[in-house]
Amino acid sequence: MIRAGPVTDADTQLLDRATEWSGTESDFASLGERRLAEIADSEGLDFATALLYDRILRVPANRDFMEQADQQKKTDKARPDLVGVVPGAFYREHKGTGADGARAFAIARDLGCEAELVRVGSFGGLEENASLILDWLESHPGRRITLISLSKGGSDIKRALASPKAAAAFANVHQWVSFSGLVQGTPLVEWLRQRPLRWWGTRLILWWQGHRMSALEQLRHGEGTPLASWPVLPAHLRVVHVCGIPLRRHLAHPWASRGYERLAPLGPNDGGGILLGDLAALPGIVCPLWGVDHYLDPAWDVMPLLRGIVGAAISSADPCHASQSEMQPRIPPASRSTA
Repeated sequence: MIRAGPVTDADTQLLDRATEWSGTESDFASLGERRLAEIADSEGLDFATALLYDRILRVPANRDFMEQADQQKKTDKARPDLVGVVPGAFYREHKGTGADGARAFAIARDLGCEAELVRVGSFGGLEENASLILDWLESHPGRRITLISLSKGGSDIKRALASPKAAAAFANVHQWVSFSGLVQGTPLVEWLRQRPLRWWGTRLILWWQGHRMSALEQLRHGEGTPLASWPVLPAHLRVVHVCGIPLRRHLAHPWASRGYERLAPLGPNDGGGILLGDLAALPGIVCPLWGVDHYLDPAWDVMPLLRGIVGAAISSADPCHASQSEMQPRIPPASRSTA
């Protein structure tokens, strides 16, 4: 396993079993939502989670990138002129979730980069926040920019990339690092819809805080929803998705257990609204963090690894946004990397 926090004997045994498993359709590209849920039903939720983690790291581009991040090699390559931090949902109201981007600012500071908050709505609609992101990019002409997004901030950037203005606005954006990005939406919206009392309670809370319910509805998951498909990405843009891969026993944030149990019937998830089966459809590099939930704040110090990931992203000269299916190895490696 590539460097992470403490790994128990139970974790090691589970990951070894996943490495040795020879079930059908078990490469990363095949482990979408439906197939991963089937494996969870037959082999257990923990095993399906471990299998996904193992197969993500069998993709050479993912494995090589994570090894580079883990080693934190120094580089003479140019740093960005500016890091734009796109915060997550309710970043003004709930800073304890990490949505305010405090760790992203700390990482930028450690790497010697100037950083600035992209002031999107605290729970703004996709179009509203996408427009604010485009305006922010256009207000920094000629500067080499790296974007770091948190949770819902990833969906806002995805929407901005679909704009007719994207080609010009993103011309100088060379890296986008998405931490726990809700870029495919979340089934938690439908979970709420199926429970009228909770749905109306959520409407009341959003109204009281000055937010629109439509912003929540835009985060629906599945075909035909605003986040179902990806726009064509700029050829120069390197996209890196940082995703927690937890088991129940790994959940650390007070909110993670509730989110995890609500989505567990659908398959492995990160405890914050992301179905891990969606990772197979993401364009770009996927960085799986074993034993870490959506909020990226485990009991051990994850900051060195997050810093290494951002450092590896900004130090690379080559963009990488090919689909995961295009990056599958023809012959999987015999064993996984171990810490």
